[in-house]
Amino acid sequence: MVVQAEKTSALVSPALKLCFLLCRALIVILLSVPVAMAAEATPATGELCVLPALEKGLAQYRQLAAQGGWAKVPAGPALREGDRDERLPSLQQRLLASGDLAATASRGDYFDKIIREAVQRFQARHGLTADGVVGDKTLSALNIPIGERIRQLAASLERCQPLPAVLERRHILVNIADFTLKLYEDDKLVLSMPVIVGKTYRQTPVFNGRISSLVLNPSWEVPHSIATQDLLPKIKKNPGYLSQLHLRVFQGWKPGAEIDPASIDWTTLSTSRFPYRLRQDPGPANALGRVKFLFPNPYDVYLHDTPTQALFQKDSRPFSSGCIRLAKPMELALYLLQGSRFSSMTALTSALAQEKSQSVAIPSPIAVHIVYMTAWVDREGMIQFRPDIYNREPAL
Repeated sequence: MVVQAEKTSALVSPALKLCFLLCRALIVILLSVPVAMAAEATPATGELCVLPALEKGLAQYRQLAAQGGWAKVPAGPALREGDRDERLPSLQQRLLASGDLAATASRGDYFDKIIREAVQRFQARHGLTADGVVGDKTLSALNIPIGERIRQLAASLERCQPLPAVLERRHILVNIADFTLKLYEDDKLVLSMPVIVGKTYRQTPVFNGRISSLVLNPSWEVPHSIATQDLLPKIKKNPGYLSQLHLRVFQGWKPGAEIDPASIDWTTLSTSRFPYRLRQDPGPANALGRVKFLFPNPYDVYLHDTPTQALFQKDSRPFSSGCIRLAKPMELALYLLQGSRFSSMTALTSALAQEKSQSVAIPSPIAVHIVYMTAWVDREGMIQFRPDIYNREPAL
C-alpha cells in the first residue's frame, strides 16, 4: 500500500497516470532500502557523519515531500498486534512511505505480526522503546511532518563540519540528542551506554576534548548556581536537608573554615546573597557517584557516575545540570585504566570501598566529542531520527 496520490484530473492521460504512480512506487522502494550502500566505506568522521549517506537520505526525503509526503495516522487508543481498527490502513500507508513496511498488498484493518515488526523498526529508528505498540509517543513521532525530518537531515550536514576531518583510532562520541555514549577503537564499537544530559534550561554544550584522568570516590563542590537555585529553597523548607545529603558548609570559595549549618539564618539568603560553599562528601549517595571522568573544557562539564540509576529506564533523559551521567561508569573506567594498577574489577572495587577521593591519570588519554545530532545514517544504512530536545534546529 502506498501513500495516496493527489486526485488526478480527468484530462490526464492513462499513460501519465501510470508514470506518476510508478514514480511514487520508486520513491517508496528507495526509502525501504538502506541509504548507505555496501560499497561505501564509513568515513573517518564516524557513523554520525557519513556525508554521502546523509546527502542521499536528504535527497530521497525531499523527493518524497515533492510527491506529497505522508498522511497522518488518526488519533485514538493504542494499537497493538491482534487489533482490528479502521486506522490500520492509514498506519500501513505511513510505515510504507518511510520504508519501515515493505511494499506489499493491503493488510486491511488487522494488526498482524508484519505490522508489529514494521512498527518496531520505526520505533528503533526514532529512539523509542521498540515494543511494537502504537501508543502516544509512537503516534506523535509518526505524525511529525516530512518537512521537519528534512530540516533535521539538513541540520546534521551542517553539524558535521566542526568534527575533526579524521577521528582518532580511539575516541568517544556522546550524542546529546540520542542520550548515548559510544566508544570506538579501530573503527569498531567496543562500548555503548545510555547517558543523562542537561535539562532544557541547563543544556549540555557541544565541544571536543580529551579525557586525561578520573577521580575515584569524588567529592562534589556544588556549583553556586545549583546551590542557590536548586538547593537553597529546599534548605529553607527543611534545614535537615543538608545532613540528609551529607552536605557540608564552608565560608566562600577560597579555602575557609567549615561552618555549622545551624548557625546560619538560611531565610536571609538568596541567589544574590550566598557567601557559602557547599560540598558533598564521597560515598554512595554522592551526586557524582563513585567516579568522574575529567577533560579540560571551558564549560566545567565532565562525565560521571550517578546514584539515580532508575532514570536510565526512560526514553528521553534531559535531567542533569549540564554534565553527563553514565549508565555504565565502571565499564568505562576499566577500559580507560588498562595498563594501570586499577585495571581489574577487583582492584577498582577495592579502591572504591575505601571511600577516599583519589585522582588517577589515564595511561592513554582518549578524545571525546560531545555532539548534538538529531538525524544520521547508522552503520546498517538506516536513517535515524531523534527529538530536537533543545530546539536547536534552524528554521526551514
